[in-house]
This record gives sequence, structure tokens and C-alpha cells, in this order.
Amino acid sequence: MQHWLKAIGHARGPLTDAWLQERPASLHRTGFPRRPRMEPGDRLVYYASVWRVVFAVVEVTEEPALTGRVGTDRWPWTVDVEPLLLVPRLDAAPPVEAIGVPARSMSQQSHIRLSPEHFTRAVEALASVAL
Repeated sequence: MQHWLKAIGHARGPLTDAWLQERPASLHRTGFPRRPRMEPGDRLVYYASVWRVVFAVVEVTEEPALTGRVGTDRWPWTVDVEPLLLVPRLDAAPPVEAIGVPARSMSQQSHIRLSPEHFTRAVEALASVAL
């Protein structure tokens, strides 16, 4: 099992504080610009790009699938996910630095690999404020 930090939203299209009401589909599927090296059982920690906070943990449930057109669609590759832990409002979510990862690590990245220690810190930080 691998652990990943996955950006959701971007500078020109950031999430809003009430992300759960506006983008509930992100708890079931998420996209990538190229085929991710993920497999079922991997865990993703969601990172709200502009907010610089972590706000959910999801588990990959299916192999990556090409659901769009490469070169045309921004996120042609997707993975199905199942939510495990979430913070419904971004203003209550912990900063990414709380898990030991500098925000600059996600600059121009859709996702990065996390160490097991960083993943554990993410789960602890989210659990301390999750519903």
C-alpha cells in the first residue's frame, strides 16, 4: 500500500470552504493529468491547493482508468475512491505543514508520494477535527 498527497482544486479554480456540498463527487472519483501509479488499497490524503490544508483521506478502489481524452481534457485519467475520513469545511482543516509536508512540495504537482509517517500524521491531524 502506498500513500499519496493529492491536490484538489487549483489557483484558477480553488475549492470553496463548503467543498463537500459543492464537490461531493470528489469523494468517489478523482482525476489526474497522466496515468497515476496507484492501485486499489492505496490511500490518498486530499490537499486543498489554495487553502494549503489537508481535508480528507480516501482509499483507491479501482485501477486507474482513462475516462477522458489525453491532450484535450485536463484530467483524462481517474481513479475511483472511497472516503475514510473528512473535514466538511476547509476553514476547520489542518494546514499541510501539520503533517510535516511543506506547501511548496505541491507546487505544480497533482500528487506526490507520502511516507508512512506523513500519512499517519495526516490521519491524526484530520481525526482531531473531523466529524
